[in-house]
Amino acid sequence: MRLWSEMLNQRGFLVLEILIAGIILTTSIAASMYLFKMGFEHLQRANDSNVLSSRLPDVMALLKVIDIDQKSGSESLGNGVVLHWESRLVDKTRPVRQTVEGDTVTSIHELYLYRVDFRLRYKDIERSYNTNVFRYKRLLLEKDVFF
Repeated sequence: MRLWSEMLNQRGFLVLEILIAGIILTTSIAASMYLFKMGFEHLQRANDSNVLSSRLPDVMALLKVIDIDQKSGSESLGNGVVLHWESRLVDKTRPVRQTVEGDTVTSIHELYLYRVDFRLRYKDIERSYNTNVFRYKRLLLEKDVFF
């Protein structure tokens, strides 16, 4: 009789041990799935950020040729990347130099310095940047310059 009751007690413990092991296994699987999900989301954000960073050389080349006197604008750079920019004139000047004889000669160019603030947007990521852009404008043609 004693052996029979011990076997019943051990069988009860076996079921309890299986239940506890199942709970531990389920919890570890759920935690692993959550960590994989978080890792994937962070990797996706890093890839999206790299897409924006890879477009910076294109933006700098574009800022050299756009009509910056418009003060603001928006351009699509492809692959879902959009550039929004705003410019303001910081300073303009017309250089003057002294000749050996002591005369002052005014340059045939006028120089402009712009500050350009721009934002790059891709999906739900937006990055802000700023840069200075140097421009010049020829005021006189060479045939109009007298020597």
